[in-house]
Amino acid sequence: MRWIFLLLFPFNLLAQETYDNCFDILPQNYQVEYDADKSYYWNVPNADIISYNNNSITIQWPDSVGTYIISVYTTRFSCEGDTSYHEVRIEECPYLHLYVPNAFSPNGDNHNETFYVHGTGADEIKSMRIFNRWGQVIYETNDNTPWDGKDCPIGIYTYSIRTHNQHYTGHISLLR
Repeated sequence: MRWIFLLLFPFNLLAQETYDNCFDILPQNYQVEYDADKSYYWNVPNADIISYNNNSITIQWPDSVGTYIISVYTTRFSCEGDTSYHEVRIEECPYLHLYVPNAFSPNGDNHNETFYVHGTGADEIKSMRIFNRWGQVIYETNDNTPWDGKDCPIGIYTYSIRTHNQHYTGHISLLR
């Protein structure tokens, strides 16, 4: 007769959470079950620990895209006990942060001389077209190359800006 002996160690995969880096990620709190007889040892690489109190921890995650693992293991009477893991993913922001000005003044004073898109997603522009009041394309580019308004009269123009997944339209005033 053979006996099969299974030794089961407590192992918990607590969870997984996902954030994007569109805005600052608020500090996050993590906690495991508390036992007064246990000592808690946290391992949190690549993040800032804001506060720590035995079985709980507050962490400020970076804005960097990546996967981060929190681990906590316990000891009880100098013997290793439970180990828990928690995975946190930081993903690239799916939205572009664009600022499209509503006026510019190409008058030679070195302020607002050209029209171009500002923001963290400005390099994602695939096309930008400027139309006059009769709907004629007067400027066109396949990136964020500034429009200088050269040879155009004072007035209101319409822009059409396309990125990889969004389309923006609006009006721009050319002032002198």
